[in-house]
Amino acid sequence: MKINWNKPTRFSMIIAIILYMGVFALAFYLGEQYGEAKTILNQSSATSDNNVINDVTYICNNEKEIRALFFEDKVQLALSDGRNFTLLHGISASGVRYVNDNESFVFWTKGDTAFIQEEDVTTYDNCLVKI
Repeated sequence: MKINWNKPTRFSMIIAIILYMGVFALAFYLGEQYGEAKTILNQSSATSDNNVINDVTYICNNEKEIRALFFEDKVQLALSDGRNFTLLHGISASGVRYVNDNESFVFWTKGDTAFIQEEDVTTYDNCLVKI
C-alpha cells in the first residue's frame, strides 16, 4: 500500500476538525478559569482593605439584587446572577459612576437608586436601596 502524503483523506480531515475544536474548547476553559481566579484575587484584595465606606444592597426589577461594597475609589459588586465585579470610579456629570477597563460594564448610583448597563443595555434597572 502506497501512502500519498500530499492528499488529505476524509480521516485526516476529521482528525483535524476534532483537534481544532479540542484546542478551542481547552483555550475557552482555561480563559474562564483565569477570569474566575482574577475575580477572586480582586475580591480578596478589595475586602482585605478595611476602608469600606459603605455596604449597600439594592433591589431591582425582575427580582434582581446588587450588593455593593463602596471604597474610596472603587466599588465591589456581587450580582444576584452570581457574577462579581470590582469597578473603578469613573467620570460622571450627575451621580456616581463606576466602570470596568473598557467601560463596557457601568454601575451608576445616585442617592438611593442605581442601575447597571452592559454594552449600553440596562440589565439591572430601577434598583432601590434595601431597607
